[in-house]
Amino acid sequence: MSATDPRPRPDLSALRIQREPEREQRALPIGRIVGWIVFLIALIAAGVAIYNRWILPSRAPMVETLLVKPTINISNPALLTATGYLVADRQSKITPKISGKVVKLNFDVGDKVKKGEVLAVLESTTMQAQLDEANASLSQAEREYNRQAALWKQGVTSRALLDSADAQLKAARARVDQIRINMNDMVVRAPFDGTIATKNTEVGEVISSVTLGQVSGTLPAGAICTIVDLNTLEVVADVNEGSIGQLREGQPAEVTVDAFPNRKWRGVLRQIIPTADRAKAIVQVKVQIVNPDARLLPEMSATASFLQAPRSESELREPPRIWIPAGALADGRVAVVDADKRVRWHRVITGIVREGRVEIKDGVREGERVVTENPERLQDGELVRYGE
Repeated sequence: MSATDPRPRPDLSALRIQREPEREQRALPIGRIVGWIVFLIALIAAGVAIYNRWILPSRAPMVETLLVKPTINISNPALLTATGYLVADRQSKITPKISGKVVKLNFDVGDKVKKGEVLAVLESTTMQAQLDEANASLSQAEREYNRQAALWKQGVTSRALLDSADAQLKAARARVDQIRINMNDMVVRAPFDGTIATKNTEVGEVISSVTLGQVSGTLPAGAICTIVDLNTLEVVADVNEGSIGQLREGQPAEVTVDAFPNRKWRGVLRQIIPTADRAKAIVQVKVQIVNPDARLLPEMSATASFLQAPRSESELREPPRIWIPAGALADGRVAVVDADKRVRWHRVITGIVREGRVEIKDGVREGERVVTENPERLQDGELVRYGE
């Protein structure tokens, strides 16, 4: 077509290839690729976690361990231990037999009292008036009886009147005797030798009698005090019913209390309660303390260790020590298993050797778990398994 051709030229711009949208379509797969990469990373992380949590521990070597706890006299170890509380086998809440106002108290908490010692005195003014009235009635009854007896001898009265006078005389005497007993009960005395554990009233308070307390449900409020015989202290403890077969009444024991952890007392298993607690699967036992002293108090938390044979005084005075089997030592070190069940080698300072066990003076603490057999085969940081 010549330059002078008058016909219009066709518009070819519509045939141009659009390349920018094509670049945008190619950019979309990058997001998918990133998503797949994140997914694969998460999958790998999950696999590593599963391996470390379940597969790797299952392949870890099994080891024998010992939970370190200070003990004494390893030649006579405790068969088992049980925890409980100190309770006085002989104790009493002192409550008056009659109601009254407290006018005198002769004790305070912690005082030692003897049997028959006066603890409290109740107001007796009203009781004295009742006694005076009863004595007057008694005198009148005696006069009437004497008069009827004289008339009976003269034959001028009936037997019925004499018997009635005799009955009234006996009733008057009984009333006087009862009031005197009640007046004696106004003085409250200690029933046995003991120590005042609690003081429940003060001078000026009115307390109820045993009878009224039982009827109205106010017996605890009527108690003047509580007396305990500290010579009868014992440990009331719970023993797993599966272990009760290892115990027998009369078996020697050793008692410790949380308040004095380094002091030990002799004990003897006094009673195995012949009833089990089905819900807790336990049997309650009572351990009598043979040598109690002033440091032991009722309701203290205590532990009873049951022994094969009694321990001597020197053994009781021996301080607790940490003992491990001789086979747990490897070149002056022990393999300790940490909370993550990995081995950590500790260098230790040893003491005396007794019956195949070694005293550890330093390097291992109470509550740590030590490998007891063939520790030399383990590497520091190695994951292990052990029986709980």
